[in-house]
Order: sequence, then C-alpha cells, then structure tokens
Amino acid sequence: MLNIVLCDDNIEFCGKIAKLLKKRIEFDKKIYIFNKYNEIFKDYIEQSDRHTIFILDINFKNEDTDGYGIAKKIRKLRNYDDEIIFLTNYTNMSPSIIKHKIQPIDFIIKSDYCINDLLTAIKKGKEEIEIREEETDTGILIVHENKAIYKLRYKYIIYIDLLENSRSVLIKMCPNYIKNELYVVSSINSINKRLDGRFFQISRTSIINKDYLEFADPYEKKVGLKYNNVLEGSEEKIRALLKWIK
Repeated sequence: MLNIVLCDDNIEFCGKIAKLLKKRIEFDKKIYIFNKYNEIFKDYIEQSDRHTIFILDINFKNEDTDGYGIAKKIRKLRNYDDEIIFLTNYTNMSPSIIKHKIQPIDFIIKSDYCINDLLTAIKKGKEEIEIREEETDTGILIVHENKAIYKLRYKYIIYIDLLENSRSVLIKMCPNYIKNELYVVSSINSINKRLDGRFFQISRTSIINKDYLEFADPYEKKVGLKYNNVLEGSEEKIRALLKWIK
C-alpha cells in the first residue's frame, strides 16, 4: 500500500482533489489530508514508515512555514525515500534551487482541471518508489521444503501460519510467485527471528506481512490481507497492529 498526503490550506480544493484521487487511482492507497502544519502532520513525517507521495501547496499559509519549508523537513527527516509534488498558483514557479534541493516530481498549476496532471505525476512517483524498493529490498527467507531449498523474498510473503497439530508452517506467497504455498518444518518463533520489521505476529501461530494488510478487527479477532486471506489473531495483538497503522 502507498500513502498519499495532500497538504493545502484551501479546504474545499483539498476535499475535491482527494475525492477525485480516491475515485480514479486504482492501486491500493491511503489518502491523508492536512489543511495546516500541526503536530499530527509533524508526527506523520517523523514516524510513518510507509512510502509516501506528498502533494504540497508551495504557497501553503502557516504560522512558521510554507510548502517549501515542509518539503525541506521531509527531505531532512525522510531523506529521498518519498516523492514530492508541488502545487502552485504561478506558471513560473519552478526555480532551480527548489528542483535541486527537493527534487520534486513536478510543479502543477492549481486549478479545477489539474487532476489529470496530478494522476500522471502520482503514477511517476509510484514507479520511482517501486524501483527503489526493488533495488534496496534484499530481505530473503531461506527455507527447506522436502529436499528443495527456496530463497523467498520478504516482499512476496503474505503470511506464515502454524498448521494445527503439526510441526510445520504454511508460508503463503503472492500469486504467481515461485510457489503459491510452501510447507516447512519449523516453529513460528524460529522463523519470526529471521524476519524484518514489515512482519507482525498477530497470534501464537500466525505472522503477517503488514504491507498486505487490508483490515484488522480486534472485536472479531480477525485480520484481512490481500488476495482474500483472512486470519484469526488475539485481540491484544490486533489492537497493537492498529496502533501501528495509525
């Protein structure tokens, strides 16, 4: 899932653009709207570990900063792992110093008809993020199934589940991967120690990849993942998972 942050002090414009983005973007995304640079926005920049496309009004009016100032904070705290799109009211608003320091995808003129330009820029930003992920994501889980050895890329593991009354675990992979399912003799704890921060143990017997999360319901004690996968977890663990999502 990719996050999109829309920051503009024009509440009506923000609402309209967000509605169009939700309707016309087909990939999995979560859209956040900020009409001011407050503590919640600061916390997002400092704490969120989701790859994000920031859409910032460069003429944003705030007590102590503007869109360019926010972009500088993003680059300082989050390096260049995210993408930035600037909205501007001026056709000549693309000075070289901003391009050099911030490296935005584009400067887009604000209007009621800028949605197509935004969608094009977002598509480009998504592609850039995916290229970086592919280049830097080296996480691999090495497992044995029967006499075969598999090197499973973390990014393609949906969940790992201990089989009932068994010493084996099911490793569920993305469709069309090397294998869709692998059955490995191992304990959940042993595998969990070899995983990274994208994985979360929702019960004594189940580990999920948070990148595939679609819903988490502590009352029903269920977690939904992409490709129609639903697992049961403990209420306590699922509540902790929800805190991570926020």
